[in-house]
Amino acid sequence: MVGLAAGMMFGTVPTSIPQIMMAANWLLEGDFRSKWERIRSNKIFWLLISFYGLHLLGMAYTSQLQSGLDDLRNKLPLLILPLLLFSTEPLSPKEFRALFFFFFGAVLVSSFCCFAVYAGYTKKTVLDVRQASIFMSHIRFSLFIAFAICGMLYFLYREASLALRVLFALGCAWLLFFMYTLEMATGFVCLLLVVSLLLLVYSLLRFRRAVSLALFIVLAGLFSVALYYGANGLHMYEPVAGRPANELRHATAGGRLYLQDTLFGLAENGNLITVNINDTELKKEWEQKSPLPYEGKDRKGNQLRFTIIRYLASKGLNKDSAALNALSETEIHNIERGVSNLRYARQTGLVTRWHELIWEYHKYRRGENPSGHTLMMRLEFWKTACYIIRGHPLFGVGTGDIQASFNAAYVSLDSRLDPEWRLRCHNQYLAVGVAFGICGLAFFLVYLFLPAIRLRRSVHPLYWPFFLIALLSFLTEDTLETQSGVTFFIFFQALFLWLASARPQRS
Repeated sequence: MVGLAAGMMFGTVPTSIPQIMMAANWLLEGDFRSKWERIRSNKIFWLLISFYGLHLLGMAYTSQLQSGLDDLRNKLPLLILPLLLFSTEPLSPKEFRALFFFFFGAVLVSSFCCFAVYAGYTKKTVLDVRQASIFMSHIRFSLFIAFAICGMLYFLYREASLALRVLFALGCAWLLFFMYTLEMATGFVCLLLVVSLLLLVYSLLRFRRAVSLALFIVLAGLFSVALYYGANGLHMYEPVAGRPANELRHATAGGRLYLQDTLFGLAENGNLITVNINDTELKKEWEQKSPLPYEGKDRKGNQLRFTIIRYLASKGLNKDSAALNALSETEIHNIERGVSNLRYARQTGLVTRWHELIWEYHKYRRGENPSGHTLMMRLEFWKTACYIIRGHPLFGVGTGDIQASFNAAYVSLDSRLDPEWRLRCHNQYLAVGVAFGICGLAFFLVYLFLPAIRLRRSVHPLYWPFFLIALLSFLTEDTLETQSGVTFFIFFQALFLWLASARPQRS
């Protein structure tokens, strides 16, 4: 179990081998009569494995048999881990504590490895911070980190050892810095929401109402300030009237005519992007300064020409040879790296990510292709998923037909997504709805919430941050469709419910 808690941070093989060892140990141990007695009347166990049973049932009406079998294989942990745990004697408090300490250590080691890649200490070239997450999806790793931080905060509060408390405090500080630097917006938002909610609940249970009210006011104030600045950012790509850079000019100093595109309408720092452009001068001057071709791509994969004119617009300059010649060597390198605004070169972390999301949003509103843009693509995925559910409302398309149904739906909807970006839901609730319809989705919600309700007085306190992070992750990720995601979820879900169901229920 320690191997699995730590190994799931490092890829498929370190996740699979501990599960194989646990299953082999379970078989070699024997004593199957005692194991059967432990699970026979445990309703939580039967509920946990019933979700895998739903996938087996969905095979009865799938048309893509091989895809269905692959899905069943990926989701075997939904069946195996509850069986291995619930049929075994529960962990002692000391073993439970050690298990989490190894999990925290693995998260820290994984973050150190990823930061080394991000900082350039390895040979891997990182053009996008998401590429620094070398073991799993950038978003999924951020959710693991959010849960690890919640766990460290819990043990920081509960531990008597000063040395351990200092280590946990340093670990939390490092992981928060890591999440901010690598722009892990999803995990950061989940962490803030979960910690805020649990603090409020804890204060209501333990302190006077006046303390809870004060805490609520403080949290509401902080969220209001964040929303205010975030909302203001929505207008950062709109032109500002009266700017000299927005005046349409006739020709460059060399007498060449400017291209004026007044319909595009977006701006950098208030300055229109697609006005006062002379491509002939830009191309000649750029190719004297950089080995990258003017008509090619920057190192992030974007059109280099557009990155250049965006950067010049951010400085309030015309887009000609004189403006390009005024750039420093550092600015040329920044443009090559895909930096499209002079402010972005000085910004890091979540601020940069927020600006990118706003840019994606503005382009999506204009009807442009959202391919490659994380949030806007999800809007296309979700719209397509809803279209499929409307066509198969009760029982869905079956276990193996999700991708085939999406492929057909993208064609029917004439999706703007490029073929390589025509992916599945990236929303676990919708993924269940597509596969098993409204009936399956209702069952999935019962599967999630009923154990939490029944065992609410017995579960370990760390169950609640895990459960809330899982529920939030299902909104933007089809967590249970990948091995790392499904193993993370069912390992901790089964662990907490296994220990809670073994305790006497309190009235």
